[in-house]
Amino acid sequence: MKRRNKAIFMMMAVCLMALSFVMPAAAAEISKDKYTYSISKKLGEVTETLTIDDLGDIYEDLQITSTLVPDKAVLSFTAKVDTSVIVLGYSLENGILVADPVPWTVNGTKELVNGLTANTTATVTFEYGVPYYELFIWDEATGDQTSYFFKIDKGTAAGDQPDTWAKTEVEAAIAANLVPTELQGSYKQKITRADFAKIIIRLLEVKTGQTIDEILVENEVSLSDNPFTDTSIKEVIAANLMGIVNGKGNGIFDPNGSITRQEAAVMLANTAEVLGYDVAADASAFADSKTIASWAKPSVDFVFTYEVMNGTGNNNFSPKGTYTRQQAYMTIVRLNDVLVE
Repeated sequence: MKRRNKAIFMMMAVCLMALSFVMPAAAAEISKDKYTYSISKKLGEVTETLTIDDLGDIYEDLQITSTLVPDKAVLSFTAKVDTSVIVLGYSLENGILVADPVPWTVNGTKELVNGLTANTTATVTFEYGVPYYELFIWDEATGDQTSYFFKIDKGTAAGDQPDTWAKTEVEAAIAANLVPTELQGSYKQKITRADFAKIIIRLLEVKTGQTIDEILVENEVSLSDNPFTDTSIKEVIAANLMGIVNGKGNGIFDPNGSITRQEAAVMLANTAEVLGYDVAADASAFADSKTIASWAKPSVDFVFTYEVMNGTGNNNFSPKGTYTRQQAYMTIVRLNDVLVE
């Protein structure tokens, strides 16, 4: 990925760095006669559109081609001349990739440095806990720079697979392009309200064959009409503008909060309505029906009648129970199957 030269590289004691995006035409790639690098094992390549936080500035829709590598793969870098170079590890926070410098191992010692002297070889081990890494090389005098992205292949990480009972439907959801790349993992953790909005919006895109931007234009609404003060996540705003999800009042959406089962049912039913589907259904008869909120009851009836969501055992729906990622992916692929052409 080529990017604009706005990097601010500080001393190791400060341990901060500003990233750079969309390099100007005057800049160029760093000459490969100044360095060499290798990866202990490669598994292919993947091109994705990602969102990155550059020290508070949010850059959306960046197209990045990454080399797929397994967990514990090792990057080896040799500077043939004095070279300004850093490795960044990207953690995923609310669907946004946030960078932090990663220490090099030089002569057996880990050091957080942003440059290597001539004829120095340093290594970095890619750990699964961080999903993306970037090798970033730059020339402060000319502004020339080169980036290499690496993505840890989740399939090689033990313990990051769906449960056996969920695996088939989760894989079907991914195969149908219903699960954004950054959400393909941590299947057993609770899904957040914001992440559920993301898969809902992805379903809209898949069913309509349009991007969310095109859908919003068609419906004459704009992302600038954000009603929330605690989030600027595109999919959340879009889902609200489309009438799929509401906030919690006073401009609060609570994007990091766990979605409840009845909230999920409402969003699933509202999505079906937006797509022109009749959501009228027979009344469900759960043993805990009295605990289902009145505003959620028709939606619970719909998702249960059409087998999008099931009960939780003993004829209960557990409306205030939380929802995991794998459960969310199972229901989104089921809704996709219900909403036939």
